[in-house]
Amino acid sequence: MITLILLLHSSQQPGICLPLFLQRYQNKNTNPTNMKLLTFTAILFLSVSAVFAQVKYETSGPILKIEGTSSLHDWDMTSKEGVCSAVFDFAGVKLTNMLSLAFSVRAETLKSGTKGLNKNAYKAMNTAKYPTITFISNNANVRSTGANSYILNAKGKLTISGVTKEVSIPVTCTVNPTDMSIQANGSYKIKMSEYKVTPPSFMFGAMKTGDDLTINFNVALKK
Repeated sequence: MITLILLLHSSQQPGICLPLFLQRYQNKNTNPTNMKLLTFTAILFLSVSAVFAQVKYETSGPILKIEGTSSLHDWDMTSKEGVCSAVFDFAGVKLTNMLSLAFSVRAETLKSGTKGLNKNAYKAMNTAKYPTITFISNNANVRSTGANSYILNAKGKLTISGVTKEVSIPVTCTVNPTDMSIQANGSYKIKMSEYKVTPPSFMFGAMKTGDDLTINFNVALKK
């Protein structure tokens, strides 16, 4: 059996299809039992290959929203100009693993609707020197929570203002079995000071922002 699998694997070359490989093998091996075994192994090999697959996903325009507090009122900044790509493992339509994920967004695409807040936030993040916020992950724990629904704990490196931290971000994923698209969303809490960002103040210090931030994201991934 092992010999037959190795022979089949070696046949996966450009220009050599399965029927041709079987014909070549039959010309060299007339034993009917061997041919039946090889045919069964070949069908099993191709069936397993079709069921288990690594699939690359991409998206543009994921929604990233940062929420914060201040001495006067809560505030938020939103961007729809990020870029995200990911590779997932599937067993049929079941998501079994996330092999990699890369997300990036230009910090100055985050907008609050208030020019003064935007300006002070960019200054605090030093966007002139560190223009991009990124998250890179090559490891995730996947847990099914129901039909086509999953919780991923994506472990990776979050970089803000040039400071990189190891984090684990929970992500809720829903797989559409019709087109295999994935809707991913979640939130993660950080402190500005952890990334050497000084909470900005406004109106000559009358309004001071809090250190705590909540990062919310909503991403539609397609093959």
